[in-house]
Amino acid sequence: MSAAVIFAGVYGMVLGLLFAFGINGYALLWLRRRFEPPRSREPASWPRLAVQIPVYNERDVVARVIAAAGRLEYPGLLEVQVLDDSDDDTPAVAAAALRELERAGVAVDHVRRRDRVGFKAGALEDGLVRTDAELLLILDADFVPEPDFLLRTVPYLCEPDVACVQTRWGHLNREHGPLTRGQALGIDVHFLIEQRARAAAGWTVAFNGSGGVWRRAALEDAGGWSADTLTEDLDLSYRAWLAGWRIVYAHDVTCPAEIPERILAFKAQQRRWARGSTATALKLLGRIWRAPRSFGAKIQATLHLTHYCVHPLMLMSAALALPLGWLGSAGSSWWTILPPLAMATGGPVTMALVAGADEGLPIGRRLRELGVLMLLGTGLALSNTLAVISGALRGGGVFERTAKGGRRSSYLSPGDGLGIAEMACAAACAALAAWLVACGIYTMAPFLVLYAAGLSRVGIATLREGWQGRVRSAALEVGV
Repeated sequence: MSAAVIFAGVYGMVLGLLFAFGINGYALLWLRRRFEPPRSREPASWPRLAVQIPVYNERDVVARVIAAAGRLEYPGLLEVQVLDDSDDDTPAVAAAALRELERAGVAVDHVRRRDRVGFKAGALEDGLVRTDAELLLILDADFVPEPDFLLRTVPYLCEPDVACVQTRWGHLNREHGPLTRGQALGIDVHFLIEQRARAAAGWTVAFNGSGGVWRRAALEDAGGWSADTLTEDLDLSYRAWLAGWRIVYAHDVTCPAEIPERILAFKAQQRRWARGSTATALKLLGRIWRAPRSFGAKIQATLHLTHYCVHPLMLMSAALALPLGWLGSAGSSWWTILPPLAMATGGPVTMALVAGADEGLPIGRRLRELGVLMLLGTGLALSNTLAVISGALRGGGVFERTAKGGRRSSYLSPGDGLGIAEMACAAACAALAAWLVACGIYTMAPFLVLYAAGLSRVGIATLREGWQGRVRSAALEVGV
């Protein structure tokens, strides 16, 4: 068997997997048209509810989320738990905000642990044993629910088989700049397309870690919070589904949140999600395929949990372009290469354009935000590939928090050490694209140019923010 045949076969497998993820986008677009808002009814009595706010070093936003929790309207008994694992001055800020709630007559509990065992999952599990509340609203520190949030979500839990009500995420700072607008479009794809499609098909709707209300009995029946992956929300969602519960997606209820305004914060968030979802896939896919669920639901769960594998597949497709071009296979088989690449790219692109239309964005703005989103998607290929590999080999790791507070944030990272490597990958993709064009092989060049543009955009921003973080750290050390 010749080298050309071997490389072409490997490349065909890579394209086949990319094609599967891409074509799934069209399936989700078709299914979301069947979405109908779930039914709800006012409860005969409103169960005791605890608002749980897990916190780790959030001095810039913790007072805001506590104040928002205090404004929640609820006819039943309500308490606010701040699960505070911070090791800076965040506890003092939180304590002052909680005193304001106490003066207003709200029951509060400021929970301080000796260590961060289990990270967010450990904090939530620790808070669970400190309350007898039947319902639990989980809010990350950067979320600001509207006062009627509970009045609009708790009624869905009147259905006895509902484990959780997940709401749609809104955006507090969408208009900050291109980076936040691009991210917002990506988040809208998840909530406007993916969540609606999964709900319409009766597949697993994921709890997204914040902006959701859990039934305590369901949470405990599913095995409680687990810290063996970094995506405890995704893990719990599928364990609850396997235990016979369902999650309702309340599309008409929006819980606004802050989008990372810095590339390093965004990359940290994506690394955690990529590593955690990969670890969750390895943990649960065996159980999912043995469970008495439909074949379509199992396929969808597999694509959902392994979604971040798209990034290593993208890098593999770029790397394989060199031997294929050298051996002449890429030019002779353009008719087999181009359709899978086009379909793999077209699915996510179409989803983003439809999500933007659902948001009422004019076509010009949709195209601009789509461009940013595509650069981010390709630019994160190296960072997320390393996270996927880490999740596959080592499972859960250290919970890397996403810095909140935007550009005014007190927390600046000195960098993730990937900027130079991302720039090198970008240069390699650009050089390879130019070489293929010079050889008269045009099919893969546009995709390599896109990879080069995305990796260079992310790499430059990573180096710039890393330098800014080091300068600021040095200034703080000398008391400037």
